[in-house]
Amino acid sequence: MSDLPALLAAVVAAPEDDAPRAAYAAAVAMTDAERAELISLQLRIAASRKAQRPADERGAAAMRAGELVRARGAEWARDVTPLVAKWRFVRGFVEDVVLDAAAFLARAPALYARAPVLHVQLTGAKAVAAALFGSPHLARLHSLDLMGNALGDAEVALLAASPHLANLRWLGLANNQIGRPGLDALAASRQLPRLAYVALSGNVVDDPLPGLVDEYASEKPLATELQAQHGKLAWLDFSRFREWPPERDALP
Repeated sequence: MSDLPALLAAVVAAPEDDAPRAAYAAAVAMTDAERAELISLQLRIAASRKAQRPADERGAAAMRAGELVRARGAEWARDVTPLVAKWRFVRGFVEDVVLDAAAFLARAPALYARAPVLHVQLTGAKAVAAALFGSPHLARLHSLDLMGNALGDAEVALLAASPHLANLRWLGLANNQIGRPGLDALAASRQLPRLAYVALSGNVVDDPLPGLVDEYASEKPLATELQAQHGKLAWLDFSRFREWPPERDALP
């Protein structure tokens, strides 16, 4: 039991790695079997998602994980709760949080010291856009959801020029006020080398990606035009995914 703080520190210090999480699960199993169970279940769920295996193979595990979080999640998330509006367990720990953008800028160091956060949803981002997209606190994020923040082309241009989003895989920009100039800025950016999916529905500009994908789906003319102008863009290639849209934590 005395090793748990050190093991938790290892999880927090290496948020992308599964091994410290598995080590924590093994250590806590004798004193809190349910805590260990959640970590093990969610590690298996995450591996299945990233391998794009059929969703039905993880249904039972996801249901059991949900039961555990509902029963004891608040207890396990108590160190993070004062810093965020909402939290979600991924791979057994609080990895996904929701909070105000100004609060994120102020609290990110404390938040990152308490939990292996890789996924953030922000509100109120427009008012602090310049500070937000210039912040090194973005550098560790795998996903950033900015849905419904009234962002326009100027804010998206700041995002596209940010030097701190090289790890970003998933970007949520739905229900904003983005037009074609903002979309072009995003497509022209070379600061987002790992970006694999962008949610763009509900903006001034048409969404270049299909809302639903089936055997009849094809690339939209806008996507073709963007790639003719800016080069091949991984986030416009929906054919790479078994499940659509992809989960925020499912992208390698």
